Amino acid sequence: MTNFPYRIVTDDVHGPIAGILKFFLWILSFIYLAFVTAAAWLYRSGILKQYRLGRPVVSVGNITVGGTGKTPLVVKIAQIYKQNKLKPVILTRGYMGRGVAGNNKQSDEAAMMREILPDVPILSGADRIKNAEQFLKNNQADVFILDDGFQHWRLARDLDIVAIDATNPWGNGRLLPRGILREPLAALRRANLLILTKVDLGREQTGLIRKRLAAIGCAQQLIETVHRPARLMDLKTGMSRELETIAGQRVCAVCSLGAPAAFAATLTQLGAKIQKAFNFADHYVYNTTDIRGILEHCRRDHIGIVITTQKDAVKLADLRDDIRQVKDVEFQSLHIELTVRDETGKNAFFKRILDPFDSA
Repeated sequence: MTNFPYRIVTDDVHGPIAGILKFFLWILSFIYLAFVTAAAWLYRSGILKQYRLGRPVVSVGNITVGGTGKTPLVVKIAQIYKQNKLKPVILTRGYMGRGVAGNNKQSDEAAMMREILPDVPILSGADRIKNAEQFLKNNQADVFILDDGFQHWRLARDLDIVAIDATNPWGNGRLLPRGILREPLAALRRANLLILTKVDLGREQTGLIRKRLAAIGCAQQLIETVHRPARLMDLKTGMSRELETIAGQRVCAVCSLGAPAAFAATLTQLGAKIQKAFNFADHYVYNTTDIRGILEHCRRDHIGIVITTQKDAVKLADLRDDIRQVKDVEFQSLHIELTVRDETGKNAFFKRILDPFDSA
């Protein structure tokens, strides 16, 4: 159930076979480097033209693959715009969204954002420019938030924000597919604002991250944020529960994230005692067999609580009837909110994302 390819590129797997695979991936990474370098140069030189929507575009992206906490950041920015009487629209690629029966379905992140932001239009699809143009024909938008947009050079943006995971900022420092970097680290220089996420879980690395950014010439402001647990939600009843209810409890952690360690660390900080962690591949599609396997383990080891992420809870919606029939094991999801670590950073963050409108 673990994401074996991800464990290979992050050097969590060793041995002769892993070494051979890493060698071939290392060769492929040079081909990938040539591709991203050429694409960036073509747009930077103007040979390939960038398209402008006629509305401010704020891009939120990554320098790596895996879970950097980008989705909570997108949600936070949309909420700030709403609080300031602006109409944001989120443009997301919406890949890898399929239902339990194999039917096409919205992506995990898009489904979660729609649940949190019911009054914000979220447009899913590979051609985000086309989706935005069609939306503007009959609707109003003050700002477009381009989800996962740092490498989407075709659409011009007014603000480029990049999320960096404090617990694993750049993996082994190698490019895809040998590592988790989407571009060389020097590409971070073109970002307007850098957001360091999960600082509460990776506090010991923040100093080293700042030094590395300075060494590659990044002079932008670096805003430190934390992923604060907000509440628990009972998947059977939909009722909210206090975080304190899992303190000291033996639990089973279930997730399908690019970075499952951060989820486990958050549960541990809340006082939960993780007896078993089921870490499925990112964007995994759950089925009834998975639920049965999890339940069998819980019953065998006398574990009474299964805790998953908010994103996974959305994906488990199709299996809600199966979960409701379970009487001896609780199913809960942990909801996370992104918050800026200090007041100075919060003011700088708010000011930066509102700049295009303050100057209008």
